Order: sequence, then C-alpha cells, then structure tokens
Amino acid sequence: MAGGHRDRIEDILSAIADIRTDTIGMDLATFEKNPTVIRSLLYSIGVISEAVKMIDLNFRSAHPDIPWRAIAGIRDRIVHEYFRLNTHRIWEVIQDDLDPLESVLKSVEYKPPPR
Repeated sequence: MAGGHRDRIEDILSAIADIRTDTIGMDLATFEKNPTVIRSLLYSIGVISEAVKMIDLNFRSAHPDIPWRAIAGIRDRIVHEYFRLNTHRIWEVIQDDLDPLESVLKSVEYKPPPR
C-alpha cells in the first residue's frame, strides 16, 4: 500500500501541474469561453478526486485541514451531475484549493503505518 499511496500522491501532483499549465495567463472569462480547457481541467480534477480516495486514511487523518471528503466527492459530481456544473465554482477550486493540497503533499514525507 505504501508504494500505491506514494503513486497516488504523484498522480495528484501531476494533475495539479497539468491544471496550472492549462490555465497559464487565463482569467475566469477566458476559462469560461474555452470548452477544451474546461474538459481538460475536469479530467484533472477527476484524477485528483479518485487518487485522494486511495490515499492512506492515517495520512488523511494527520491533515484535517485538507477537505479530503469534498475532494473525493467532486469526481462523482462531475460525472453524475455534469448538467449542473458551475464553471465559476470550478475556477474557484483551481484558484483557491490546489495550493493547500499541493503544499501538504509536497511537504510531508509519508511514513507507512507499522505492521
């Protein structure tokens, strides 16, 4: 599990990097007019959401400041409630929520629980 856990963290960090690359120089108005970028970001957010579900519970519990449950649930909203997606809210997630998640994942060395 430790290796898989580390792989999922790397998946999240990679998806965050992809989101940043796809939105360089963009503002909300530009984002909302670009369906290709919207789809790309929704995919990356979905990857983050699924990967969070695979991160060790002990790790998540050690970082209660990260809204793990909300992150894990966003993929389901993207897939099952696609008709209610709010591009403004997606933009807020990108602007406000990625930095804290990335910071925690980059700054903490994961130690698997003892066997």
